[in-house]
Amino acid sequence: MPSELLREIILLIQLWFLLNWVQLWLEWSEYEQKRSQKGSQRKKRERKKPEDFQGLTKKPVCEACQATAGQQVQRPVPPPMLKSERGRPPEVDTHNHYCPVQKCLYYGWLGRGNVTANGHPNGGQTRQLHCKACDKYFAETIGTIFYGSRVAAKTKLRAIAALAEGLGIRAVGRVFEVEADTVWNWLVEAAKHLEVFSNYLLRDLELEQVQLDELYGVLRAVKAGEMGPEEAEQRLKKRSCWVWGAIDSVSKLVLGLVVGQRRLPMAQQLVHQVVEKLAEGCVPLFMTDGLAEYGLSILTHFGHWVARQSERGRQLKPRWMPLPSLNYAQVVKKRRRRRVVQVSRRVIYGSLAGVKAILARHGWQINTAFIERFNLTFRHHVPALGRRVNTLAKTEQALKRQCMLAQSYYNFSLPHTSLRLATTGTSSRKWSRRTPAMAAGATDQVWSLGELLRFRVPPWPQEAVA
Repeated sequence: MPSELLREIILLIQLWFLLNWVQLWLEWSEYEQKRSQKGSQRKKRERKKPEDFQGLTKKPVCEACQATAGQQVQRPVPPPMLKSERGRPPEVDTHNHYCPVQKCLYYGWLGRGNVTANGHPNGGQTRQLHCKACDKYFAETIGTIFYGSRVAAKTKLRAIAALAEGLGIRAVGRVFEVEADTVWNWLVEAAKHLEVFSNYLLRDLELEQVQLDELYGVLRAVKAGEMGPEEAEQRLKKRSCWVWGAIDSVSKLVLGLVVGQRRLPMAQQLVHQVVEKLAEGCVPLFMTDGLAEYGLSILTHFGHWVARQSERGRQLKPRWMPLPSLNYAQVVKKRRRRRVVQVSRRVIYGSLAGVKAILARHGWQINTAFIERFNLTFRHHVPALGRRVNTLAKTEQALKRQCMLAQSYYNFSLPHTSLRLATTGTSSRKWSRRTPAMAAGATDQVWSLGELLRFRVPPWPQEAVA
């Protein structure tokens, strides 16, 4: 009897669970049915159109613009040309040299016919030049990194060329059997000279498109005992570093490089370098990633004040607005587990039709492919930016010097395959080589690294430099 009762109780419990489960299943199916009907009847919400940019009440501040305000060098009246009336034409080309005597009338002027070659005194390696205007003699290496150096100019030049090709400082020292500190001093001198050379030659450029991006790098950690604990702690907090770059999409010319943190002042400095190299009135198309600092930096240098007036006729405060000819687009990439899963494009300033019209001249779309491809090339030429290397730079200034050497070497000395032109006439070459600087119209020759380092930059812009 008790066993039969137990079986009945268990059966009733099972039946109770079954009825509750069926009831829950019916309620859930009814809820899902109502939810689907409600979702089908719901109207799709229309996306809100992005509001037009209303402008800024205050102009953003650029420290680089404030520092260079009023520093324009006024070019004096050029002196007359000097021509030799007797003798044969000179065989040594001296049009890239000028008289270093400041009291001379021809000081700072290139190609005026006053500088002539005077042989090699005492059978040395350095050529002597003569100024016919002031009757002074000077070495052709004066004002360059080779002047007064005890090391052979050929050894110094090859060491700098090895650095430009991506070899580390200590490795260059071992190859050429010199101290690493000596190689570092050569790099400092070369970077300082090439920075002045690039700023002198890259000016008044007419460009269509400019792409900007930032490249991640790492600085070397501070060794124990090199500095105090507080200073070392501050250095260790800032081990990461970014190299900001700007490149012309058509000519592949590198317009500017800035080394620093991923902050607004660095973006302002990069755009300022681009503006300094553009011709007056040139407003190219800008394309970047989704970093917000780019939009504000571009607006700082390519904006103007626009007067406003209310509907009642009251005068309102003017707003800082982008120029009507400014077009700026962004490429926003969404990543998941270090892989790009979604790419969206948006126009920040200007119109989509205007951006597409500029890109249609070359059959391109909104992208940042050119600056990203340059980042890969740059990692090969700057040892401190390589992947998994032991040649990291210690400071941002050291990394900047390596970047300046690589930038000038890339712009003036490395012919780009995509920029070559087919030769015409009876030339044996099928293609004529062109560097990014030649494609941009900044020069008409392929500069060797020795010519870059031996060129004496004049104190003011010249009419033309061959």
